[in-house]
Amino acid sequence: MLLELIIRGITIGLVYALMGVGLALLNGVMRIINFAHGEFYMIGGYMAYYSMVLLGLPFYLAVPSAIAITFLLGAVVEKLLLSPIHTQEIEKPMDYALIMTFALLLFFRQLAIKVFGPFRHKPPDYIPFDVNILGVKISGNEVLAGIVSALLVLGLALFIKKSWRGRGWRATTLSRKGAKINGVNIGKESWISCGVACALAGAAGALVAPIFTLSPTIGGSPLVKSYEVMAIGGLGSIAGALVAGLMLGVTETLGAFYISSAYKDAIGFLMMAFFLLFRPQGLFGQK
Repeated sequence: MLLELIIRGITIGLVYALMGVGLALLNGVMRIINFAHGEFYMIGGYMAYYSMVLLGLPFYLAVPSAIAITFLLGAVVEKLLLSPIHTQEIEKPMDYALIMTFALLLFFRQLAIKVFGPFRHKPPDYIPFDVNILGVKISGNEVLAGIVSALLVLGLALFIKKSWRGRGWRATTLSRKGAKINGVNIGKESWISCGVACALAGAAGALVAPIFTLSPTIGGSPLVKSYEVMAIGGLGSIAGALVAGLMLGVTETLGAFYISSAYKDAIGFLMMAFFLLFRPQGLFGQK
């Protein structure tokens, strides 16, 4: 039983890490906290659902479609609403970003209720059988979500480390002025990184759609988990987000089983509070 709980905790923890990495990327490059991050998770889930139900696409095309749509939506949101942050057209860019992303949260949620309806939906199983891992049977959907989440996180880490654009993102994280002097187009990198961050949230929502039911209000919990992962792992740290997501997933799963499922969300808050009090920079963040 313990091994099964740990494996399940790792799979959901990898999804948490995927959400947290997107928020950390946006915070690093654009230096904003996106309150609408969870709504892109919701949109990704719905896009995967309707791609399968209405268009008849298999899951291996439905999930990439959801990722592509949320990338484009995130890029459009940045170009239309968030670009004044880096063009210095407003006096208080951080306040503007907080208000604007919170307004987006409310807008996307109400729009989803109108378009998708208030009812819960669930797409067909991506993998309709259990997978045996070390003698433990785990849902194929959970295994797929964990594996793809890990690949996306690792792929992003390699992209940031090896590619020219990734180095530009790292330079922007350290110093926007310094990056601009060295030829980084801040405006272009901002909308691309915003699109990528939103696409990661959309990927998480699409991957767990057959595990958790879809509704217009499901974005709240993933948003909170993203904040917890970012606070525990450290602002702007992909490695920290990965480790924090695994820690959070395993701890919540064990706590829900051995203590009570009613305290599952409280465990994440306690972990975040502990790090904010005793290690405010997080696991891999800078002081």
